[in-house]
Amino acid sequence: MCAEVEMKVVERTDIRSSEAPFFIASAHTVRYPDTVKAALGILYSRYNAAFNPLVRANREWQHDYRHAVGCDGTSINFCIQVDMTGLTEEFLQEAVCMPEDAVCDVMRKNIFEIENSIAMYQLLERFFEKNGESRFRTGWRATLNDLRHQFGKPIALLAVTKQKHEAMLSSEFGLGVGESPSDADVLDLTGFDAFFGPEEFKQHLASNGGESEYLLFVRSSDPVSKLRNPEEETEDSILNDRNIRQVIKRNAITFNVDDPAWPVGDTRRINDTKWYMPPLGIACPLGIDAKLNSDEVHTYLSNTLKVGRERMLRFKPAQGAYGCYGHRRGSLITDRGLRSDLRRELRRRGSYMVQPELESPTAVDEHGRGYAYIDRVFFAYISNKPTFIGGFRSFMPLDSEEAKFGRNHGSKDTVWAEIV
Repeated sequence: MCAEVEMKVVERTDIRSSEAPFFIASAHTVRYPDTVKAALGILYSRYNAAFNPLVRANREWQHDYRHAVGCDGTSINFCIQVDMTGLTEEFLQEAVCMPEDAVCDVMRKNIFEIENSIAMYQLLERFFEKNGESRFRTGWRATLNDLRHQFGKPIALLAVTKQKHEAMLSSEFGLGVGESPSDADVLDLTGFDAFFGPEEFKQHLASNGGESEYLLFVRSSDPVSKLRNPEEETEDSILNDRNIRQVIKRNAITFNVDDPAWPVGDTRRINDTKWYMPPLGIACPLGIDAKLNSDEVHTYLSNTLKVGRERMLRFKPAQGAYGCYGHRRGSLITDRGLRSDLRRELRRRGSYMVQPELESPTAVDEHGRGYAYIDRVFFAYISNKPTFIGGFRSFMPLDSEEAKFGRNHGSKDTVWAEIV
């Protein structure tokens, strides 16, 4: 039976973004017990551990990612976003008295993905602000200030292509072509000290002896058009310049900088990677040469994922994609169309990760409208320890196109509630 939630949907008209409108459930707050936050903190530490071999494989120069390390010298994703199935009120009440390892296991089995490239800062900070402050804003700004204090440097956002720069100006600053935010606007809307596109960053290097004065939060994901069609040719990236790429990797606080010449499937690629998943036990890999209807593959998947052969599965690209782009879902045994489609995508996108398809819980509002919901929570390393800095529940109307296709990663139909 669906839980009933009081929605009181309010449109936020004060957020500067081309992605508007945005809707929040102003009267609905989800409260996580300390046991759930502690379990997610443990998984955050395991996630960082899983990144150490990925960072080593990606390394081109000795000082790559020199600022993205913990006090013990290990690789640290300083802030993450955990996307998972919505936690029901029944489970949240039970979790209060559950052992830590049991809660951890439940969390692990319900995670879709963990992202290390946070976006839409203004949105996250302002959704549930009161008097100019919010839980996420406080945590996010504390995270950035901790990094500034550690390394004595300001922090800049960096878009590595003109296309990415223009998309961010539109979606994250609400600006048009030819407009640019002042550093004061960037700080106010995002918490960063500056925002560079490729040309602006080149100018900065030229005026600073070829070095960056800033720590760099790199935004290097492919444009949406290429996520839809991985065979599309993309515009030139400043990462193609070996000298500039070396400077970027030396100052990057995000593990997402690749040599664009590395081919699809190259194990050195780390941008939008999902190769952290197998060590965490939340997915298993499927290689490009896998015989999708063979007994060998069916046995491998059922044994590794601990599910029956008829179970609905979710297939997602192992590298270079985020959101639901490139995803496929179904049963390899019964769905011939899925097998054909997946063979093509394996050739175009490289290896895939496979998870059991996780069913989102549902709720109804006071008007009887149904929603599927997922939870999106944020953790950061502050003072060398994992810290919960807030979260959001994404309610997707069941009658929306996104819900019908199992895509609940945020859209114009989404209604957001706060997780505290």
